[in-house]
Amino acid sequence: MNRNSIIKGAFIAFCLIGMLVLPAAAASAGQMTAAKGNVIDQGLKDDLWNNHKVNRLETFDTNVRHTESTLSILWQYGIDTSACQSTLATIESKRSDLEAALTTQDRQKLKTVNAELKTLWQQFMKDVREARRSYYGPRAGSSTGMEDAVAGLVTI
Repeated sequence: MNRNSIIKGAFIAFCLIGMLVLPAAAASAGQMTAAKGNVIDQGLKDDLWNNHKVNRLETFDTNVRHTESTLSILWQYGIDTSACQSTLATIESKRSDLEAALTTQDRQKLKTVNAELKTLWQQFMKDVREARRSYYGPRAGSSTGMEDAVAGLVTI
């Protein structure tokens, strides 16, 4: 693991945490008040939530594109990626659930979708390791940097 990978991973984690915390902190169902006791403007909450929605979906799409290109490279080297492709297809199918939860601002549904995506991304990483092991042998399952690149995806 080199310094750039660590910095990239930390930056991605920081961005994801910021995207999750800011809207939740600003839009807690009208319960938060400003310093003078005024209720936070609904327009502000809506704008922050919409910003979160756009960025969360962009992040999802970027992560999917990244993994597709990674699988393409593995396939070019003769590594069987069929299990990985299957898991990725399941992940891609969750986009509509994610978008619906963000659109309706359904926090419980969003938590559920995020938990499902976390499990699926972990399964995807396991599938990649297994594909490499089956091609190169047991020692190939050790860390290669793919886990570092995908680690930010698990915190989604």
